[in-house]
Amino acid sequence: MLALAWCSRCQALPCRCAAGAGDGLWLPQRRFASSGGGGGGSSAGGGRGRGGRRFERRDEAPVPQGPINPRLLTTIIKEAASIDDLARITDAQGSRFDFIHTAAAFARAGNLVGSGAVRPAGAHPLLRRLSALLGPQLEDCTTQAVANVAWACAKAGYAESVPLLEACFARLADRAAEANSQQLANALWAAATLQLAMPEQQAAQLLSTLVAQRHAATPQALANTLWAAATLQLTVPEQQAAQLLSALVAQQQAATPQDISNTLWAAATLQLAVPEQQAAQLLSALVAQQQAATPQNLANTLWAAATLQLAVPEQQAAQLLSALVAQQQAATPQNLANALWAAATLQLAVPEQQAAQLLSALVAQWQAATPQNLANTLWAAATLQLAVPEQQAAQLLSALVAQCQAATPQDISNTLWAAAKQWGSAAPPDVEAALLRLATVVDERLVAAMNGLDVSNSLWALSRLGLRPAPLTQQLADAAVPLAPAMNPQDLANTALAAAKLGAGGAQLFRALAGAAGRQAQGFTTQNLCNLAWALAIADQWQLAGAAVALAQRAATGEVWALMVAENHCQLHQVHLWLVDGQRADGNSSGSSKSGLAGALTAAQLQQCQEAWLAALQEAAQHRRSSFERSVFECARCLPGLADCRPEARTPDGAFSVDVAALHTASGLRLAIEADGPCHFLRPGREVSGDTLARNRALSARGCVVVSVPYWEWDKVRHDAGKAAAYLSQAVEDAVARWRQ
Repeated sequence: MLALAWCSRCQALPCRCAAGAGDGLWLPQRRFASSGGGGGGSSAGGGRGRGGRRFERRDEAPVPQGPINPRLLTTIIKEAASIDDLARITDAQGSRFDFIHTAAAFARAGNLVGSGAVRPAGAHPLLRRLSALLGPQLEDCTTQAVANVAWACAKAGYAESVPLLEACFARLADRAAEANSQQLANALWAAATLQLAMPEQQAAQLLSTLVAQRHAATPQALANTLWAAATLQLTVPEQQAAQLLSALVAQQQAATPQDISNTLWAAATLQLAVPEQQAAQLLSALVAQQQAATPQNLANTLWAAATLQLAVPEQQAAQLLSALVAQQQAATPQNLANALWAAATLQLAVPEQQAAQLLSALVAQWQAATPQNLANTLWAAATLQLAVPEQQAAQLLSALVAQCQAATPQDISNTLWAAAKQWGSAAPPDVEAALLRLATVVDERLVAAMNGLDVSNSLWALSRLGLRPAPLTQQLADAAVPLAPAMNPQDLANTALAAAKLGAGGAQLFRALAGAAGRQAQGFTTQNLCNLAWALAIADQWQLAGAAVALAQRAATGEVWALMVAENHCQLHQVHLWLVDGQRADGNSSGSSKSGLAGALTAAQLQQCQEAWLAALQEAAQHRRSSFERSVFECARCLPGLADCRPEARTPDGAFSVDVAALHTASGLRLAIEADGPCHFLRPGREVSGDTLARNRALSARGCVVVSVPYWEWDKVRHDAGKAAAYLSQAVEDAVARWRQ
């Protein structure tokens, strides 16, 4: 068979000089700039030096069906102008492809995808055909060929030929000593991009070989290697990680923002110990290029700094945030959420306007945000004390409700915690409605997967919000029982405090919490000890009276007591009163609680607690009473059958204050009429809160008949004197009847 000759005159094969030679391939010559790499991996190289001239197709022409010079065929493949041209070349000449041609076709397809000339999925049919050609050629492939194949598949997101790709990785690992750093980095990048689990031994071989060549590696190769190791969750020896990191730092001036951000992200994901000086150099290098950094580069850098707990200079942090704000419209929800989370974690002083802009940009994309994005954003806003507009908060919460099946336990607990920190018991109506919807869609699966911190934070948040959604509250309380032994002191205290206020859990939960606290000798703060003891008293867990005394005794030690604040003193005084009341109700003086906290606290400490409690009562009495309280008092003092009506009166022993004290003349009983506002009830079912129930028990123990006047019932009658008098009179008689029973 005659070989086709190249014509230097018309630069065509075969010659087109003669009329009628229209079935040749017209390839006018032009000069090309070197093509850059796209995305994470570096662009693929050609074959074994069989390059030649570079050409561009001017318009579509038929591809020769006969034999063609192998070196020229490589050039034609490399310069295919489109994926369709490359497919036609493969159709016409594929049977004559050797591994160089096949690998070159893979690489050209990857470059076309990287340049945006074709969408990734548009290259898949061709890659499927090329994969079939490569199989029998694999044993002949060089390291560059297999690295190019893997790179191209990753660029196009093509993972259908997994066995072929695995064989490519195995061949490269076997011949790693022949590969250069770029080939090794591209292979690792490809495996990570395609999410292919590379055998540990293969990954270790590629990584070790690249580390040995680190001084010849480009910043992109080093950064992509670390990124791939983090994405593949490889176990990178500490020394190797440090060597790669040092090699990149040495080339920091040549590194792009993406190289730097990928490196920091990888270090954070791999939990590497990054020397402070190296971290500072990388941060400075990125800040110097902030204008060229993408939103993802900026957000990932901030996220990595927060995860690694780096000390970021205030000016640098401000510059990175400003650069991100300037590109907010191009930022993804994850970019925005990560940046806000990082700012909150690093405790940065974020200008309110910038924070609001980032928040608004995320809300505008709320439908594309993941549950983690939504939860982290709300958590960050609460931590940064950023006031979130009601409408924006409701949108974020509604988006989380819609995606609850994809949410993690931490997403739920972080969201509830954020709402509690942001609004306390005064959440706006739309926000509260969204929170209650969220509570209804949190199923047993999510609660069962929660750890101690998740459960503790969720219960604490519900109690602070004044919400008791069923069945979530009970599910959380039940989940806390087996988790209690592993909880830390703060989680134990917060869980007990919340359960007491919510009236949830019961004896089994408090026994587990008190038992776990008793077994942990270290780590308790003054607040932890007082909260736990107070919770046992508020929840009326009399069987755990001894545990309450023991907790108070631990709080009485010199170092702990010195850190007491007035609130802690008040809590211990309430515990003391509860113990005394319980002993009186038992009618005996046996047991550890026979004298309240006497013995656990010194007389001076008891006195200090009482003084703090009385001062708190006095301060509360001096505050202007609400119109609700005043209207109840005015109605009570006009009721027949009531005498000695006094507002803000003390119980006979002076230990408690009541809204309206009165004497029921028919029975001679003392009444404690309480104007109970919203804070005394839990929503949405209006159950009486645990601390209000404790107040009622304490007043009853002092011989007072408690008459509760709920705010919503009083609102119905307060503007009609006759109806108000009838309502209050009936409430008094009902309370007296219950007392007598």
